[in-house]
Amino acid sequence: MRRFLLCFVMAVSLLGWPQQVRAQAMNVVEQAWVETEFGVQVTFWARIQSPIPILRGVVYFRDDFDGITRALPLQMAAEGLVSSRYDVTQNVLRPFTTLTYWFEFTLQDGQAARSADYQTRYEDNRFPWKEVSNGLLRVHWYEGDDAFGAALLDAASRGMNQASGLLPATSLAPVDIYVYATAQDLQGALFLGGEQWIGGHANPKLGVVMAAVTPGPGQGIEMERLLPHELAHVLLYRSVGHAYDRLPVWLNEGVASLAELYPNPDYVLALETASRQGTLLPMQDLCASFPPDAASAFLAYAQSQSFVRYLRDTYGSTALLALTSAYADGLGCNEGAVRALGAPLSQLEVRWRETALGENAAAVFLRNMLPYLAVLGLLLLLPFIGLIQRRPV
Repeated sequence: MRRFLLCFVMAVSLLGWPQQVRAQAMNVVEQAWVETEFGVQVTFWARIQSPIPILRGVVYFRDDFDGITRALPLQMAAEGLVSSRYDVTQNVLRPFTTLTYWFEFTLQDGQAARSADYQTRYEDNRFPWKEVSNGLLRVHWYEGDDAFGAALLDAASRGMNQASGLLPATSLAPVDIYVYATAQDLQGALFLGGEQWIGGHANPKLGVVMAAVTPGPGQGIEMERLLPHELAHVLLYRSVGHAYDRLPVWLNEGVASLAELYPNPDYVLALETASRQGTLLPMQDLCASFPPDAASAFLAYAQSQSFVRYLRDTYGSTALLALTSAYADGLGCNEGAVRALGAPLSQLEVRWRETALGENAAAVFLRNMLPYLAVLGLLLLLPFIGLIQRRPV
């Protein structure tokens, strides 16, 4: 008898109770699909068949961008159909994010049933996308002929090679590039996704690039500037992973701008003008963010590209790797420069302005130190002011 009980307990521990096995194995979903109206709603559907009446059901879905799992109650319909609608106008989703979803049901006898996991991409289905691919890059566009698509893929491939020469990435996962025909179409997609940008945008975590290139005479310049720039952001993310957000903005945007096959020629003029007028932005101010106004932001991009080029030309490509590694480890903007290049950011800035812009090093140093000298002078002056005020009349 004791031997029988021992064998029974072992069997139960390995196989589980019979009712539990049935509940775990039961999948009442015969078919599942999603209907999307971009920027408006996402509707989850399932066709179910259960030998036991179903009391209620829930659809769960997870946005692979933010990792948040959401739950929606299911509405029962005729012919075994269930559905639930997610209002995107109130709860935005990132364009082209992948949604993982599944269904769970409570049966009348108390059992629980769970479906398999399904996936769908929240695509901008307002346009009839065409696609061309080389395996690593998948280019999607909707306006323009096949030659236009081939030119996009060629520019993206050359841009990827140039960006890889700056900061090679280990991941070979495909990158999806969605090319809108107008800036207005792109802005509409980004606005419906809760963001606002201008000519291009990369979502490195999703491996998605969005850009506006109008088919026509100027298409070559635009695609050779925008696509490599945004692809560089993806490679940067794949180089440092989740530490991507720790990188100084000047380094992130400087590397991306340096990857462009057709650099913006207006950057040179902007730098010369700002240098002559003494209105260059301190690189320390470009660590966390760029200025919100368009003119200052343009200057910030120009400075970042020139500064990163100076660092690469002076210290070698390994310097960029060392910098990204230092910042990825969590060092501050100044501390990362010291560890990677042996000099604080302010000193590197002085050298860059002297070498790349032809400024006088002493004048640059004095200009950068003026705020500190003013504070020091005020501190030294305060005791004399106090003495004067305390003198008897």
